Amino acid sequence: MQRILFIPSLVILLLAIVRPAAGQKGNDQFLISIYSPPPATFINDEQYQLMKAAHIDYILNIGPGVTTDKAGNLKTLDMALKHGLKVYVYDARINGNNDSIKALVGDYKAHPALAGYYITDEPDSGRLQKAIDIHKLVTALDNKGDAYVNHLPDWAVPGYEAFLERWINGVGKENLNYLAYDNYPYKRKQSLEKTYFNNLNIIRTMGLKYQIKTSSCLQSFGMYFSGVEELRRPNPDEMRMNVYSNLAYGVKNAVWYPYWSTIRHGDVITMSPCIVDTNGTKTDLYAPFKVLNGAMKQLGKTLIHLDAQEVYHTGDSLWIGTTHPPENFLWKVLDKGADVILSHMVNPKTGKEYIMVVNKSFKVPKQFTFQLKNTFKKVMEISQTTGKPVKSTFDRSTHQLKAAFLPGEGKLYELSE
Repeated sequence: MQRILFIPSLVILLLAIVRPAAGQKGNDQFLISIYSPPPATFINDEQYQLMKAAHIDYILNIGPGVTTDKAGNLKTLDMALKHGLKVYVYDARINGNNDSIKALVGDYKAHPALAGYYITDEPDSGRLQKAIDIHKLVTALDNKGDAYVNHLPDWAVPGYEAFLERWINGVGKENLNYLAYDNYPYKRKQSLEKTYFNNLNIIRTMGLKYQIKTSSCLQSFGMYFSGVEELRRPNPDEMRMNVYSNLAYGVKNAVWYPYWSTIRHGDVITMSPCIVDTNGTKTDLYAPFKVLNGAMKQLGKTLIHLDAQEVYHTGDSLWIGTTHPPENFLWKVLDKGADVILSHMVNPKTGKEYIMVVNKSFKVPKQFTFQLKNTFKKVMEISQTTGKPVKSTFDRSTHQLKAAFLPGEGKLYELSE
């Protein structure tokens, strides 16, 4: 099921008036995007102020009630420009012949609020070459606008890594702003998608291999098929873990799916209320959504420059695609049975090291004690309200650090020897 039909599968760029050049554009901001913006009848100042207040940068202009013709996209672009947002336009002509696509690009490429063009969602192996061809054409027609394709998760495509490499080599890594995908973690009966961390790791390693920034969808919906819950609506703690685990794996662009609520998809699929309901009213998820986005924007000032070189998991049991840290790892968890993610991050330009720690429990707050390598003389925490390094609880005499974590919360530490 493609998001072009406004149904998520079970199975993005500087915010500036001058648009940067395409292909590895050197983005130096952590950007937050949304699917399903306010529909055509709600394109107004009130709704766009809500999005801006929640730290949204980019709109993918596809979703329920969104008008996908030229007039509809231009209306969205004009309102976005007024409020300092940018837009990936979706125009049905993207699925037409080359002349249709040329006309499409010509209609939007000069607009100062244009981020790029929405090409397609979740192409499988049979549709991948068409997505490659359209991406290459659009990039040739507009070398400043991004061309966006979101990919399936690992469990939906046989030979997933080869599939992603076919995509990267087909369009050229220099023409990709992000390697983007979705894999929604919160399933029915309080379970977690079993390939969640494996998928994050595949995308992380592929991004490092080809030096492409990565983009991931975050879950803000629940979904029922014929009345049976398949994906549960996340609570604030679950949203938090979804956010920080993605950050720990080096994701540089968070894409919430969806923002605007759509309750029904025909007679079979029913979705829960999302960030804003069908009447344009904030739901209970808006406040945590805003807080988490604010934290991402502040941490992102540092994270945008870092590579997640190593990611490890502690705990008594491991998920698919995860490993325990080596015995000589520079940051050890002293608490027996502690279940955390440890991400060793490095600024490739300066060589400066960082550790991101995530409480993997999305149910219980935790306090952890960490033993650090004895060569570290200073450890600063990156503030989630200012984005600046602040004093941590690091004790230089013992080389230990103690910290409390909310369910699913992560903290980023700057290390100095």
